[in-house]
Amino acid sequence: MARELVDRRHEAELLRQAQAAPPSLAILRGRRRIGKSFLLARVLDGERVVSFQADEQDQRGHLDLLAVEAARLLPGAPPLHFGDWDEALRFFATQAEQAQVTVILDEFQYLCSAQPALPSIIQRHWDRWDRDELPLTLVLSGSALSFMEGLLGHDAPLYGRATQRPFLGPLDYRDAAGFVRASDPEALLRRYAVIGGTPQYQAWAGDRRLETVLRSAVLAKDHPLYEDPLHLLREGEGVRDPATYFSILRAIAGGATQHNQIATQTNIASSNLGARLVRLEDLGYLTGWAPLSADGPEPRRTSWRIADPYFAFYFRYVFPNRSRLERGLVEEVAREIGADLDNIMGRAFEDACRTWVGSYADEPEVGGSEQLGSWWSRDGSVEIDVVGVRKGRYALLGSCKWRRTVGADVLDDLHEAQAALGGKAMGARLALFARRGFSDELRERAQRERILLVTAADLFA
Repeated sequence: MARELVDRRHEAELLRQAQAAPPSLAILRGRRRIGKSFLLARVLDGERVVSFQADEQDQRGHLDLLAVEAARLLPGAPPLHFGDWDEALRFFATQAEQAQVTVILDEFQYLCSAQPALPSIIQRHWDRWDRDELPLTLVLSGSALSFMEGLLGHDAPLYGRATQRPFLGPLDYRDAAGFVRASDPEALLRRYAVIGGTPQYQAWAGDRRLETVLRSAVLAKDHPLYEDPLHLLREGEGVRDPATYFSILRAIAGGATQHNQIATQTNIASSNLGARLVRLEDLGYLTGWAPLSADGPEPRRTSWRIADPYFAFYFRYVFPNRSRLERGLVEEVAREIGADLDNIMGRAFEDACRTWVGSYADEPEVGGSEQLGSWWSRDGSVEIDVVGVRKGRYALLGSCKWRRTVGADVLDDLHEAQAALGGKAMGARLALFARRGFSDELRERAQRERILLVTAADLFA
């Protein structure tokens, strides 16, 4: 069960290090609902912490609200007023001369939208704080990923000044399991395939059976999970023409992964589609997925995937059925989803297997891969679900099957795929991943050929 922090140990430690060794500048990145504000509130607390969460308004509004928060440093004093950002930053520096201060500017992109020069203003003050060894920690947090990455770029005013740069991603399948008491691996993987690794969504789903979560939350029109993906794109992310973005996500969730396929299904001109795909990628909702060869990813063959499992589920099952759900046909839609759910479990299982290889498996056992991904031939006739690459050679090749039992035919197919990759794949460790187990014939061959066999239960061991 989890209501405290779930697997944010690394990011929490980076923030603690920033606070413990001022002057320090930390830049925290991560998309919406991922838990940035929750993490900051739990890790950076105390009487000398000023935390301000910005929204879309002008600079005057931002400074007035920041002054209210900053007044916590001077209990009983008259109300503060900041005429501009220079005045606000000078105030924090003056306070730090008396005792250590931590200042958190959350959703930093909104502050910069109202005052584009803010990074340069902060740079001027930061250089002075750093020179004077002022005990002040400044944390800039934001969900506009490319913008926040840009703060770290070579040409950016704050380049080279960030002492900590934590990135907050979704929880993986094992850490997301911390939100429930259930221990059945298949049930946990199914839940992850639906709810995903967004902490807020896991919290909203609660410690309940997936069937209950579907009917009482995901498909219930009065529940946040029913509306949140649309709400984020309509209002939270500030995108123009959100209906167009809904259409793109619906097309990709339905299986259109290539640029031309998405353009055809959405009736969006190919020349206009690229910018929208990049925008969704910047917001953390899409990811480019390219075949991983021994020489690295093949970017010219990139396809598009919905990065968040819940968004993928939502735009496959909930969004196209909203009319029926609004009429109260929840049970009807839930039955259809239940009958089709295994069709999305293949990808979810593959993702979990790659995560296991990269984060939880014994490294020598899986070839010590430096890069992980998948590979498929140009004509689609050969697919390898798990590919590990090390020093220009294939270190691991794996096949994942969401079946109760996997037989020797799957190993034969993997050998053929290995041969299709050529000499750089010879000597790669082979692995088979199955939902429940393996046939006796396959187990005997695996022992002789030193094939790694992994079940869903092993992914949680």
